[in-house]
Amino acid sequence: MPGRLLRLLSLLQSRGWWRAEELSERLGVEPRTLRRDFERLKDLDYPVRSRTGPDGGYSLGESSNLPPLQFDDEEAVAIAVTLSTASRQARGQSDADGVRVATDSARIKLERILPVRLRRRYHRLVQSIEAGPGPDAGGEAALPDTDVLLELSDACADHQALSFIHVKRDGSRSLRRVKPHKLVTMSGYWYLVACDSDRDDWRSFRVERISSIKYRHERFEPQVLDAWSFVARSFAEARYRFNATVTFEISARDLRSRHYSTIFGAVKELPHQRCEVILSADSLDLLVQHLCALLSVDAEFDIAADQGVLKRLETIRARLRTVG
Repeated sequence: MPGRLLRLLSLLQSRGWWRAEELSERLGVEPRTLRRDFERLKDLDYPVRSRTGPDGGYSLGESSNLPPLQFDDEEAVAIAVTLSTASRQARGQSDADGVRVATDSARIKLERILPVRLRRRYHRLVQSIEAGPGPDAGGEAALPDTDVLLELSDACADHQALSFIHVKRDGSRSLRRVKPHKLVTMSGYWYLVACDSDRDDWRSFRVERISSIKYRHERFEPQVLDAWSFVARSFAEARYRFNATVTFEISARDLRSRHYSTIFGAVKELPHQRCEVILSADSLDLLVQHLCALLSVDAEFDIAADQGVLKRLETIRARLRTVG
């Protein structure tokens, strides 16, 4: 995606030579993806130099004719939002400081070339976004339709009530009347957190499932809510197709201190310094990835899960036996 290419260019310009492993780690991509990105830069006539072997790596050659990166309005906003979100996620992570500095620099440069008609709306959009610590569990989030994001962020900033059509997971459609609060990016998806006027309660809506947005003749006083934590808690409490429960022989506090990222599950304290975590997801891959991260904690545990989940874990265990 253009946003990652921009971050790659920023890193290449920050010093003369990079080992491939370093760039892969900084960008959070596999070596194969990194090679494709460099092929794209070469196709754009950037003077990329590469060297194979144990000390192999990449550099950006000098040239007075570097082609400019040119984007249409939608691409420019998409890249700027991606860079802004990545910068927020990297804050507070010492091992991500280099990426954060390069990302901030690239974002500022890009903001300056945004069309005037989009600049103010872009800033309102960025202010409406809450991104959690660390990378999204699902990798790089695909940005929803830019016009939809801008409309929702305008409503959040103006405290303007909305109505829209929302498509549920089963494909059914419903008309929702809401007071929008914040946009949240998590696990590769985007959500609108809003107070549902008909239900008088907080709800989250997948942005790509929202359409037919209309303004209602109503403004409201904003309320205080940690939108990112609300969505994370909604994930933890929901029940989906695939489920697993892990009981640890350590307290919930100890578990959180040993697990160096967000626990995407409902954590419950048990007697005798024990705790359990309940995980649920529509995607088997997503649930197993969260589960494996959880099971990497150095503590005794028992697990109860659906047969599909247990079968996948057995496959992973068989693969690990072949390592080394």
